[in-house]
Amino acid sequence: MTGPSIAQIFNSASADFDLVTPLVWGPAGEALVARAGMSLGDKVLDICSGTGASALAAARAVGPDGHVTAVDFATDLVDRARANADAAGLRNIDFRVDDVTTLPGRLSPEYDVLTCGFGVFFLPNMDDSVRQLLTLLRPGGRLAVAVWHDDALRDFTNAYFAEVARVKGDPPPPGPRAPSDGPPHPITRIDTQEKIVGWLESLGAVDGSASVLELRVPRTDEFSWSMVLGSGLRGALSGMDAETVAAVRAGFLRRLAGDGITEVDCDTLIAVARTP
Repeated sequence: MTGPSIAQIFNSASADFDLVTPLVWGPAGEALVARAGMSLGDKVLDICSGTGASALAAARAVGPDGHVTAVDFATDLVDRARANADAAGLRNIDFRVDDVTTLPGRLSPEYDVLTCGFGVFFLPNMDDSVRQLLTLLRPGGRLAVAVWHDDALRDFTNAYFAEVARVKGDPPPPGPRAPSDGPPHPITRIDTQEKIVGWLESLGAVDGSASVLELRVPRTDEFSWSMVLGSGLRGALSGMDAETVAAVRAGFLRRLAGDGITEVDCDTLIAVARTP
């Protein structure tokens, strides 16, 4: 039996996604837009948009003469993003439910900026997907991406997956940062400034640079569980009944407290490069 698709996971997370926005997605989206160096009148393509943290920030940055096209494959997230834009009175943004990997060849290469917050590592064949998306930028256009930095969320996710395994009676699964005999997980290939700049340049971008947004969130039970339900971590709960999910929640929160974790490391790496 196959597991849920990424779209199904994020659709189920839509109600919780925005609960994390004020503390994580929002600050990261604002920083991503600031680092991208957007100007009034720019045309922006924001992929893996979620509920619009970076897309809405971009719409404010480019002004009424600019335009943002925001794309995600999770319908529920896009619906929430559209509602968030309406509530903010933003009219220079267009939301689409679409597969971002199929956009090259269907959209014109007319964008000044391409942004992606916490999404490139979900793309199938990350390198080829981003290399093709770069063709949608005009010459000299800018790509800006936000990803988790180095040890971000490591202790948090270790505690979570250990508890999921305990409740299910399974051995703890190796995390994406665990040593492996296979190819490295996409996250681990781009989680430092040196790695992500080298990666962007390997795709044909130039003048790459990267900086770290230090983002530490006080560990509370409410935030910790919202971070699980409002992110891809939710996928590990698929197929569980309510009683089992409640057991995971209780055990996970006990682990965090027992491990002495007082804050959640959400440090974000933001990288920018341009097309030749």
